[in-house]
Formats: sequence, C-alpha cells, structure tokens
Amino acid sequence: MVPEAIIHNLTRDFAYPLEKNKLLIKLKIKRGDATKCTLVYWNRHRLESEGKLHAVMRCYARDFLYDYYETVIDTVEITKYIKYLFCIEDESNTVWLNYYGVSEKEPEDGFFEYNYTNDNDVFRTPDWVSDAIVYHIFPERFCDGDASNNPENAVPWGSTPTGHNFMGGDLKGIAEKIEYIADLGVNMIYLNPIFESCSNHKYDTTDYFKIDPQFGDLDDLKNLVKRCHEKGIRIILDGVFNHCGILSGQFQDVIEKGEKSQYKDWFFIENYPANPQIMNYECVGYYNCMPKLRMSNPEVRKYFLDVVRYWMEETGIDGWRLDVSDEIEATFLREMRALTKSIKADSFILGETWKENLEMLKGDQVDSIMNYLFWDSVVGFFAKGSIESQEFNNRINRFLGNYSRQVRFSLYNLIGSHDTTRFLTFCNGDHRRMKAAIAFQMCFPGIPAIYYGDEIGMDGENDPGCRRTMIWDESLYNRELLEWYKKLVKIRKSSEVLRQGDYKCNYCNPDNGVYAFFRELGNDRFYIVINSTENAVDMELPIIEGRSGKKLKDEISGNEFEIEPLRGDSYYNDDIYSYSGVVNLNVQAFQVYILPNNR
Repeated sequence: MVPEAIIHNLTRDFAYPLEKNKLLIKLKIKRGDATKCTLVYWNRHRLESEGKLHAVMRCYARDFLYDYYETVIDTVEITKYIKYLFCIEDESNTVWLNYYGVSEKEPEDGFFEYNYTNDNDVFRTPDWVSDAIVYHIFPERFCDGDASNNPENAVPWGSTPTGHNFMGGDLKGIAEKIEYIADLGVNMIYLNPIFESCSNHKYDTTDYFKIDPQFGDLDDLKNLVKRCHEKGIRIILDGVFNHCGILSGQFQDVIEKGEKSQYKDWFFIENYPANPQIMNYECVGYYNCMPKLRMSNPEVRKYFLDVVRYWMEETGIDGWRLDVSDEIEATFLREMRALTKSIKADSFILGETWKENLEMLKGDQVDSIMNYLFWDSVVGFFAKGSIESQEFNNRINRFLGNYSRQVRFSLYNLIGSHDTTRFLTFCNGDHRRMKAAIAFQMCFPGIPAIYYGDEIGMDGENDPGCRRTMIWDESLYNRELLEWYKKLVKIRKSSEVLRQGDYKCNYCNPDNGVYAFFRELGNDRFYIVINSTENAVDMELPIIEGRSGKKLKDEISGNEFEIEPLRGDSYYNDDIYSYSGVVNLNVQAFQVYILPNNR
C-alpha cells in the first residue's frame, strides 16, 4: 500500500452535501491498493451516547492511477459536527488516514471535520436535467423561414460556407421545424447567439437587447419558445457576456471619445486611442473584433444582469449557455446564477469550458459544462482509433472520479459542435464508427447532445465546414443514422437506469477493441457492449446476475443470451465488482449490444 497515494482533502471536492441531511465523503487511493475502505465517523457532541459509526465505501471510478471511493452518510437531522477518519485494508495490512496522514494505529486525534450544512450549501441541478437530450442549432444555417429578412448579400441556401457569408437561417425557420426536432425525441434546444451582430455567428454582439433582424424579432422568439414548450422542449440561449462586438455602441464610443468616453472602464484599454489595428486592448482569443468586458465594473455587471432578466421574463426561456464561461469573473457568475434561479427555479446554466473545471461546479456558478473531455475521448477511441480501450477507459474514469455525483449526471456530453470538425468527418465517412459512438453517448451518464445535421449524416471540417446549412432534402439523408439516433434516444428515455444509474466498466481489452460497461440503479442494470473495430470478437461478458439459465434480451437485435456460470479465474475489475455469471457474445465489427436485466 502506498501511503502518499491515499488522498482526502478538506474541500468540497472530497466532502459535500447531497441533501441537508446527506453528506457524501470521497477518498482516492492508488489503483488496486485496497480491498476495503471504511469511513469511521461520529457527531463530536454525541460520541459517548452514540459511539462511532462505520460506513463501507464503494469504488465508483477507476483510472490508471487511482481508485475513487465514496459513501453517503445519512444523519437524520441536518448534517453537523461530524468528525471522521478512514480505515483502509489490503490483503495483509490495515492503515488509518486522518488529517495528519497515514498511520498503522488508529489515531486518537487529528480527525477530519465537517461542521454544518447550510441552506445554500447543497448543489442542486434542476430535476429534469438527468432526463435531458439536447439538440444544438446554429441559427444562421438551420432553416430559412422568412426570406424577407435575409441579409442583402445572402448567398443561396446550401452554398459553401465561409467565415463571413450569410444564408438566411432564422427563428421562424426553427419554429417551422419543431415537429422534426420533436420527432427525434429530444427535449431541449440550445441556440447559438441570436442577438444583434454583424457576423453570421453572432459572438460579436452589438446590442444585447435586440434580436438580430436577420433572425427576426421579439415576437418570433416568443413564438419559438411557445412552440417548444408546447412540445415539452426547453430552450436555452447563448449568453456572450465575456466580450462584445467591436461595433457595439459602448466600444464605438470609446474609439470616438477615448478617455472621455463614459464607457472607457467597460473595457481593458492599454492606451488611447483604442486601435483595432494594433489591438491595444484586451480581447477574447486575440480577436480584435471582440473586446473583453470588465465584469468587475458595477455598471457592466448591472447591464448584463438586466440582459439576463429581460430575456427570461420577456420570453420564458429556460436558461443560458455561457460562452467562454471560464474567462468570466466568478463573482458575476454567482450573481447571475442567483438572479436566474430567482426568475425560474428550474432554469439551466451551461458553461463553455474545454477542460476539467471543478471550481465552476460547486453549485454557486453553473449547473453543467460542455464536456469536451468526453468529446476528445470519444473522437479518439471511436472515430479516429487513435487511443485503445484502456486509455479511453482511463480518460472517462478520470473525470467521473473527479466530478461530484450531481455533476456526473448533468455533464453536457457532445460529439460535435459549431467549434469542432463534424464527427462523421473524423470517422472518414464511416457511419458504423459514428453509430458506435452514438450508442456510447446515449448510454453514458449526463446529457447527450446532438449537433444539428449529425443525425442525417452531415459532414464538414472545423469552422466554417461544420457550419454548413441543414439539409432538408430527405433523399439525401443517411436514413440508417437517423433511425439509429431515434432508436437510441427512445431506449434512453425509456430507462431510468440509463439516465440515473451509476457507471461501471466490466470489460476492457486493448487487444480486441471491445469495450463494455454497465449502468446500475438499485438492482436494475443495463449492460452495454461496443466493438470499436472492423474485427469480430468472441467474448465472455461478466455480469452481476448469476442465475444460470436466465436470459438477457438485446434491445438492438431482439436476440436473447443465456447467463452461464463463471469459467475463468479473473475478469476485468473483478476485485471491485462481484461477478457471478457470464454471457457469451459474438460481437461483429462496430456492433452494439444493450442488455437490460429487467426486461
């Protein structure tokens, strides 16, 4: 056992409330080092009357380096005055961990301590989030519902996209296609920016209180929200609150008046006059057309809080996606969250970040983030074949291990976006690879997201190729992909286990490219097996259910497979999961099995 690899810190990453009377406590240990981990805890004021309590911890994630253990203690009353330490056992030794470190004897002092759970300490995401399936729309390229508002220089629909051309997509077009969107089975729409801007992407906003005329007007947005809600679909808008456009009234005033401008403190101007040619001011990503806003300025903060309030109260939208959220001042995000939740308690706030971000996910800033770690892993394993199954499993379990339980079930899991090469292009057009990735995405914890057109087989390199116009000629659809999406969405929506169950890997063989995992909720499980390669594989899938003769029916093919006794001496992760049977499978190239134990 490696003492320095036994880790618990007195932070919200390792001890946090799930409810006012339920406290989750987590421990990290070197992979495979422990056979049993136990939390020993007590109320410091009731030790004599109640004694010490013991809770066996479970391993909920495992990467190359660590096993991640957790347990939840129920204190009946509000959780308070809890002292605790850990007992870690392997096959021959027992050690203890307190605040001061690891010891071979049970410590008599130096305990960890959790004092009190206050009303707002519990990180609560909206109840509906774990059931959400998102459809992501780039408005300028989705559907042209009103040719009269097209920009004068608009090119014909379906033209080759560039970073600067326009094709006429608008809000009426999206509203016209709500039946199509609803038929996919999704229940949430995320729109890229729709406020006034001179670009086709609208991330360089000029007026935050006005819909861009090429997209329509306030009534068009209200109608779209109404149509969505009638279909049980929530809708969130893109909030570009880190920076604005160079043509915004405020920045133009600074260019014109210099230090005499009333807006000079809205931005980070290095010297005057502000000059886009030499870019002597802070901007996002070194784009001189998007100057960064100074959110520490009370005037700026009030302006954008007013923006949030206006659109939520005026239109009834269900939340926000925040562009480059990890570049925005955290104090503003906290104020924005409080305001948003006060207007609509079950609203949703999604932050853009391309990395693991624990700080934003403590319950006081955003509800979820765009999980580009998921995207990177899925692209590497399923599309490119550039990483093998153990590396894939390591990456997945790394972020599952580090994120809190609430976050694990609210992560926005994407395989494509307006900022990435289309997934089918990564697959070199092989839709079998994409089908395998879709199956993984739809069976994984969190929120699966569909980027418009992926469901019909659209391809394209990164911006501007990924922002082609949506194809509405059904004869050009990849019907196999479209029906696959609908089937997987239906399976997910029909299963509480797939939406809310724990994630556990039970087969990971780098020699054959097959990866398998199961989702578990109580005694119900779904076993998912995915072949990521061209090669057929015969395999034994270890399972928890061990009654020989019982059969599991595949949700994809309808075929049944009989549970047989364990044969081998070892199976993947059998030191942390108690297998009692196997199912023998022949897995063809890129084949997917979805095997529930309760249907």
